Amino acid sequence: MTPTRILHVMNVFSDSSISRIVERIIRNLECRDFEWHVSALDEDEGMESVFKSLGAATVHFPLEQNARQALRSYILRHNIDIVHTHTPRTIVETRLALMGMQRRPRHVATKHLLTTPKDRRWGIVFTALDYLSLYLPDHLAAVSGEMAKKVAALPGMDAKRVSMVRNAVPCGDFYQPEKRDAARLDLGFGPDHLVFGYAGRIEPVKLIDLLLRVFADIHALYPNVRLMLVGDGGQRAELEQYTRQLGLADAVSWLGYRDDVPSLLAAMDVYVQPSHNEGLSLSILEAMAAGKPVIATDVGGIREVLTPDQNGLLIAPHSPEALFKSMTVMVAQPDLRTLFGEAARKHVFTEFSLQKMVDAYGKIYQSQIKGNQTP
Repeated sequence: MTPTRILHVMNVFSDSSISRIVERIIRNLECRDFEWHVSALDEDEGMESVFKSLGAATVHFPLEQNARQALRSYILRHNIDIVHTHTPRTIVETRLALMGMQRRPRHVATKHLLTTPKDRRWGIVFTALDYLSLYLPDHLAAVSGEMAKKVAALPGMDAKRVSMVRNAVPCGDFYQPEKRDAARLDLGFGPDHLVFGYAGRIEPVKLIDLLLRVFADIHALYPNVRLMLVGDGGQRAELEQYTRQLGLADAVSWLGYRDDVPSLLAAMDVYVQPSHNEGLSLSILEAMAAGKPVIATDVGGIREVLTPDQNGLLIAPHSPEALFKSMTVMVAQPDLRTLFGEAARKHVFTEFSLQKMVDAYGKIYQSQIKGNQTP
């Protein structure tokens, strides 16, 4: 049987939630039924070697080198059946590349995040373009139920083109309590330290500056608390300087990009994510799979994962008071930390198994191939 040829188009190959989702789809769908191609619009290597190790063909389409024409030529040359995009930028580039084809592939897009004007510079313009791009693919997969509802309810949107495919993680990979002591020793944490942690992009949308301000107040009350920040991004240098200004250089560990996240999660006591916008955070899922209690803002699809006062604490975004209160609760109540952590792990293992996500994408691919009878 001829395999279905699928081309994933991303902005970059660098390690990110999008790259990890694509890697997990490729790794877990039947290889004999699908032929994988993975591309990026920027000249970075990142996870390219991982995709190659899974048997996927990889290619770069740099925008400064007429990416649109290169993408179009690649699709025609390799007889691509489905182009799967993951960002507004790749949606638009793909749509333009497909225009005028006599037999064009189906266009599937995963919507990882619905942007808001606060997310970035020129936020109003970018948000408008983001929403307009939603009308371009043949099918949209939203990563949370809340997002799927919002997209399906847009004016003129055909709700049949929208489905929900919740993000998921390989749960067993992240529960590694046996690594806790060694990881904490390696990171310089003592047995009496209570460690809050965050893993992800260091960008304005994540509100790490707010976390640092609140942590300064927590540390003044509880000198044994520590904060571990894992990840990189455009705000990192600025916020490292802010950490020194707050007098927290000895209490905050900036670890940058790391490929040993399960060990780092094992070293944490509480995971904190104060973002003002999320889709369905892989980082939160990973922390919960690791058995960690989570403090997170009530945005995007987070409530679909975190049940308040059962497996973590939900707080309002942009609220230092709510974050301070939740962090002090976690410091003062070790039994509650244990209860939330165990409940979090059970919930993610039951409801967010990787196979559910992978099977859902497989069904979308199959339905799109069946529907591709006419251009």
